[in-house]
Amino acid sequence: SYQSDLGPYPGGRFYAKPHQCVAIPADLRLCHSVGYDKMVLPNLLDHETMAEVKHQASSWVPLLNKNCHMGTQVFLCSLFAPVCLDRPVYPCRWLCEAVRDSCEPVMQFFGFFWPEMLKCDQFPQDDVCIAMTAPNATEVARPKGTTVCPPCDNEMKSEAIVEHLCASEF
Repeated sequence: SYQSDLGPYPGGRFYAKPHQCVAIPADLRLCHSVGYDKMVLPNLLDHETMAEVKHQASSWVPLLNKNCHMGTQVFLCSLFAPVCLDRPVYPCRWLCEAVRDSCEPVMQFFGFFWPEMLKCDQFPQDDVCIAMTAPNATEVARPKGTTVCPPCDNEMKSEAIVEHLCASEF
């Protein structure tokens, strides 16, 4: 992973380029309903224009619709549409790992792999980071205890079966 004197994650603790807060547009489907309405450009993946953000983010909407992990939208939007703060706040490494471990098998089923740009070891584990408890929440450590994956926790109703097995956008 990228190492700098500011931290092991891209750009460190400060924005590498001048940034601006902009409204999250309704047609940014991945993040429009994330829970906040303004984001930073360039984003934490170095997308400099809203057109680029929309184009790149659109390929993740089908995975979000698979409901493979409850933190998928928070994780992806923390990078594609980061909340406006005076410094970048990256997703927690444990959140990345949890989303990757739950969603990569779904991706592989459709012939895709977890991309290099989302390698979890580049994200902080001992610094303030985005967790999945709320879109703009921050945590410094992984929560204690065992968590049950959301699909294992749900009763399988016919609507859920249809949604999960028949609504493939891949």
